[in-house]
Amino acid sequence: MTPKIHVSSSFITSGTKSQIMHLYFSFTDKKISGQLKTENEQYLNEKIKKEEFTGKETETLSIEFLKEGTLQRITLIGLGRSTKLTARVLKDRVGEVIRGLHTSKTDTVVIHANDGIKAVEDNSEAIGEGIILGDYVFEDFKAEESRKKINHVKNAYLLVSESNAIRAKKKVESAEKKSVAVLFARNMINTPASHLHPGTLVEKAQEIGKLSKGRVKVEVLDKKMCEKLGMGAFLGVAEGSERQPAFIVLRYEGKGSKKIALIGKSITFDSGGLSLKPSEAMMDMKIDMSGGAAVLGVFHYLATENPTVSFGEVFGILPACENMPSGKAIKPGDIVRAMNGKTIEVLNTDAEGRLTLADGLVYAEEQLKADYCFDLATLTGACMVALGNDLAGLFTNDEQFEKEYNKYATEAGDEYWRLPLYEGYAKQMKSDIADLKNIGGGRYGGAITAGLFLKAFVKKMKWIHIDIAGPAYRESEKGMLPKGASGWGVASIINFLEQFSAL
Repeated sequence: MTPKIHVSSSFITSGTKSQIMHLYFSFTDKKISGQLKTENEQYLNEKIKKEEFTGKETETLSIEFLKEGTLQRITLIGLGRSTKLTARVLKDRVGEVIRGLHTSKTDTVVIHANDGIKAVEDNSEAIGEGIILGDYVFEDFKAEESRKKINHVKNAYLLVSESNAIRAKKKVESAEKKSVAVLFARNMINTPASHLHPGTLVEKAQEIGKLSKGRVKVEVLDKKMCEKLGMGAFLGVAEGSERQPAFIVLRYEGKGSKKIALIGKSITFDSGGLSLKPSEAMMDMKIDMSGGAAVLGVFHYLATENPTVSFGEVFGILPACENMPSGKAIKPGDIVRAMNGKTIEVLNTDAEGRLTLADGLVYAEEQLKADYCFDLATLTGACMVALGNDLAGLFTNDEQFEKEYNKYATEAGDEYWRLPLYEGYAKQMKSDIADLKNIGGGRYGGAITAGLFLKAFVKKMKWIHIDIAGPAYRESEKGMLPKGASGWGVASIINFLEQFSAL
């Protein structure tokens, strides 16, 4: 259950039995004095001075004092310079403070944004997302006793100026809706492979179809249908598992004339196949369907909110399967034929995601006639070596497409760095006995050669490939992001679909 966010110009504390924390924002270039509207302002200012709190982005100061026999709690959140405030900074700072309340008894938070800080009021949506995403804990497999030990905020009151209340309320409502979609994706990614497999993704897609009341159509291609279409690359990866693969296609009708496809890598568990991963590298491989989860998160939003999108049709494609070793599994050195007829020499069965995406890309362009395409995939460890855990790596065949997406990714906090599709490395993907190899030669540039491999399956559609191996799943908390699944890509693609108009 997510916190309920109320937008108002005032808050009355008398008569409430809630444990309340008041949050104030502070900047290095604005005086704190005068912002704290309380009889104890002198005491607070002395405390601020003593603790040398200056409002830097890394600073948080909690103060407690008695007022009329009631314990008052105030937290000051530093945001740095007001002129450099971004939605991501605000979202992260609010998120980490809310998460810090998990070990407290505070159930109500009052956020004071009505003290002349226009930059904060203008970012009400970021505050709302910070509250909900920061409060998130994956508890599905915890006993009731363990759940009770985690305190959740029940109510959050965002206090804004009266003249801005209506606009702020709309922004907060938008934050609530988008955050639900992000949490939908996070929950799937965090769910272990024992409880989530290709059939589960089919069920999730069908649930979305039912929620949409007919606005989202769902089609599931089984193994025989995929064989008929010639999806040898996708089916080759699936061959080693006892679980049946499913090629899932979702369709949402918008208002524009162009078509866009969202493809998510959907390997529900990746053992590496016969090119078996070390056990340490295999433990978190339930996350290899993070791209597919992001696509389902976007469609959950489309189904429940029915927004006006700028594309005529939005497609979601999930080539769902497991990559497992067995007597039936694809072997290093085998050759598979993709849907477009290209043959691929599979030298490493752990480079399987690109095989499933290859057939997904061909299906999007040739069967669905997509004009634009995103693919999201936990594709390469090489991308993590290059960019670390915070940044995704983006590749594209159309600079303007990337430039437009960048606006919405920055706003959403889905951070990435663009990497080159350097054609000089393409020769590494040439095979002596097939059209392509599924890995490049040598240890270096693996994220680029993977991107070049995918590019070979795109003809004319404008295409963005995002390698989310780093930011899809975190080993530690940071800002609004918990340990575990982040839901990377959901918010930015929703923003893009709703606002992009340069067609």
